Amino acid sequence: MTGTFFDWHYLWDATPLLLTGLRLTVVLACACIAASIAIGYIGVTILFLEVPVLRRLVRGYIALFRSTPLLVQIFFFYFGLPEIGVRVDALTSGIIVLSLWGGAYQLENLRGAVDSLPRRLIEAARSLGLHPLRTYCFIILPVATRTVVPAMMNTAVSTTKNSALLTAIGVPELTYVAMDNIANSARGLENFFALFVGYLIIVAVMSCMSSLVEARLGRGFAR
Repeated sequence: MTGTFFDWHYLWDATPLLLTGLRLTVVLACACIAASIAIGYIGVTILFLEVPVLRRLVRGYIALFRSTPLLVQIFFFYFGLPEIGVRVDALTSGIIVLSLWGGAYQLENLRGAVDSLPRRLIEAARSLGLHPLRTYCFIILPVATRTVVPAMMNTAVSTTKNSALLTAIGVPELTYVAMDNIANSARGLENFFALFVGYLIIVAVMSCMSSLVEARLGRGFAR
């Protein structure tokens, strides 16, 4: 159908440009999700080690990134830091902020999972004479990871969707490309439709991957 209501021909012509934005969104998401999960594991390990100064730093980091709007964090890194001589390009700023934001939530996911483990699990490991760090690495963390996969995937999905906020600092991801198309063509409906479809596809793929990971972890523990 071609007309003023919805122009499929326009959408077809705009698809290559939209795909470049989608590609960057996927790359951004993969980088930020990987970094945020790494931050989460490092942070929860620091909390487990119970070094007072490091624990306070980690808790401060969690409070900072969970208590302030993500858009404000993005603006602070991109527009605020240059005023003190720290200049970072838009893409790098976006990756850093999204990774730190996601890391704070992944850390809380993991901390909650570790705290919810039965006390007898730790006591059984101690009765076997295992060192606390070995107990943590080979018993506590694997069991906690199995239970926290759904929560971690929810945070990963949120990280992916929040990449759209990087439009505000000019990162040419999917939302930025769509908004630029609208500004140049005044075809809003087609571009917003493409946005819906693009993000739905990404989230659907992530959900399938989450199910596969959960199933694999379940089989591993069943053995």
